[in-house]
Amino acid sequence: MKPYYEDDAVTIYHGDCLDVLPSLSGVDLVFTSPPYNLGQTGGTEWTRLSDGYGAYHDAMPHDDYVAWQKDVLRACWNALSEAGAIYYQHKPRVLNKGVLLPLELNPGLPLRQIVTWDRGSGFMRQFTCYVPRYEWVLIFAKDEFRINTRSVFDVWRIPPEVGSQHPAPFPLALALRAVSTTSAEVVCDPFMGSGTTLRAAKDLGRRAIGIELDERYCEMAAKRMAQEVLPL
Repeated sequence: MKPYYEDDAVTIYHGDCLDVLPSLSGVDLVFTSPPYNLGQTGGTEWTRLSDGYGAYHDAMPHDDYVAWQKDVLRACWNALSEAGAIYYQHKPRVLNKGVLLPLELNPGLPLRQIVTWDRGSGFMRQFTCYVPRYEWVLIFAKDEFRINTRSVFDVWRIPPEVGSQHPAPFPLALALRAVSTTSAEVVCDPFMGSGTTLRAAKDLGRRAIGIELDERYCEMAAKRMAQEVLPL
């Protein structure tokens, strides 16, 4: 597939990640946050996502969503280098008075650790549960994967992104924390969105690959990549 955008550090593909991922290899780190299937909530929790992401409705039947995410994680795993890892940012979701855990999306990959992203705030328009203020980063890692620090805790207190044109962005600081604490040379985000993972990788001097289904977000990310590298 021909890239939508490419420079010395970044390649962006406009398409379905399940079509693109099989062509990739040697990826050292996948950092991604997939759609959460929040259309199943009827828009009561995340009003901005009640209509999905433009090219994707975000309202699959639950079993189909689980099967899809397992397929994506397998494809990401197959694209990894021998010392690679997947950082999969998702969250427990309260739906129909019960909780759905991201653990059910694992197709059997070795789970090294769960990092908690403490957002510092949250919101909930229901009386069935307390207001969630955290999300998870599930780390699926190959045996040889190592981080490059001994001083970073497994709770990351990082405020959410504000003012983005994307309906569900994660903050640049979250991606920077993940990428900078590894020695990954090639970083991939199969649900690229506005390009936050790619921006973090580029700012850190790493090679980045992004895949995005919606051309509007590909354009947004390409413009973001064309900016000069930001000082850290």
